[in-house]
Amino acid sequence: MEDWFSLVNARNALLRRHDRLQLLEEEQDVERRFELLSRELRAMLSTEEWEKSAAQRQREELLLEELVALVNRRDELLRHLDASEQAALEEDAHLERGLKRQRRKSGRREMCGIA
Repeated sequence: MEDWFSLVNARNALLRRHDRLQLLEEEQDVERRFELLSRELRAMLSTEEWEKSAAQRQREELLLEELVALVNRRDELLRHLDASEQAALEEDAHLERGLKRQRRKSGRREMCGIA
């Protein structure tokens, strides 16, 4: 039974690591996209307002909306990552308690067999 708990714990740790790596990869993608859009917006903002066409003004607004959406997505990813880590800690503690109970039970059985 103890081996089973250990295997379940190892499997869960691998799954959590996989999920964490996926979240971190998505966060990096969001950060790269944010940087690219920020550069484009800074370049557009260096142009005087009276020199901009309607299309350029519209592009600025679109860039700002996309940047806000990226910031919100990154915040969502970080909240999900934090929640996942907290759930993992709770799951590990639960499994550890189960393993300790199992050890105590098997220890009692051994003592009863000796007596």
